Amino acid sequence: MPHRTDVPVRWGDTDAGGLIYFPRYFHLFVVGLNDYFAPVEDHLMASLRDRGHALPAVDASASFEAPLRAGDTASVETRVEETGESSLSVAFDVEKAADGEAAAGGEVTFVLVDEAFEPAPLPDEMRATVEARGD
Repeated sequence: MPHRTDVPVRWGDTDAGGLIYFPRYFHLFVVGLNDYFAPVEDHLMASLRDRGHALPAVDASASFEAPLRAGDTASVETRVEETGESSLSVAFDVEKAADGEAAAGGEVTFVLVDEAFEPAPLPDEMRATVEARGD
């Protein structure tokens, strides 16, 4: 079941015209991912780093539908599409929270790595969260 996270769009997220910078959508994706896994830890990336791991993106795509502006609230829907031994493919849909208009969508594949940047198995807690959410 997809998970929703509302994120305010601030002036620092936008260009001089007040439209969100396209790369900021990837920031919204990471915010959605961290919130999706909040049952595991308060902040997924920080807890992985504390264990000597990282979760870098190894493949990413996004498409633009409609602009978000400073003052809007983005509603980020996050769902895990596929898990591997050390990887996750995660889909994201971003809407304007006020009216549900589609703003962007994308997919990112992450791989859990250890300090030597070698693939490491996904923690059981992460797998349990995906299963509990029904993804």
